[in-house]
Amino acid sequence: MYPDFMGALPVRACQWQAPKTSWSAEDAFRLDPDYERIRDNLLYLQQRAAAITQKPGYSQMQDYAVDGVPLADFFNRVEENLAALADAVQPRPEYSTRSFSPGSLVWDWRDLERIEGMLLQIYNDMNAIENGQQKLAFCLGGGFFGTFVS
Repeated sequence: MYPDFMGALPVRACQWQAPKTSWSAEDAFRLDPDYERIRDNLLYLQQRAAAITQKPGYSQMQDYAVDGVPLADFFNRVEENLAALADAVQPRPEYSTRSFSPGSLVWDWRDLERIEGMLLQIYNDMNAIENGQQKLAFCLGGGFFGTFVS
């Protein structure tokens, strides 16, 4: 456990989960596992991005409650964090996010495909950035060490 990027509540260490990139009109969005996967992947990428890029301000994403209905802010926090992350890692003209207002329709299958596709592209961009970084290797007292040089 460690503080999140807003310095508020502690968050668990997240691992990358393969995003679902084959959404269709027949698919139903579920808070668990769909929102959890999106949120965890976003948190995972934010943690990785902090080591290789500027650290933009992220909004605290909400936990969901089974008995509560997510409001517009719930969906907007994901969209805002995704936009901030994309801008920090590798801005692309094809990236787009939406904003929701109370009473409006929220994510449909096209939004979910867009969101998870952006997460996968950012993940691939971060892998390329890390793989392309120069490494400085040196020997010290018989041990071999290496570090990133930025």
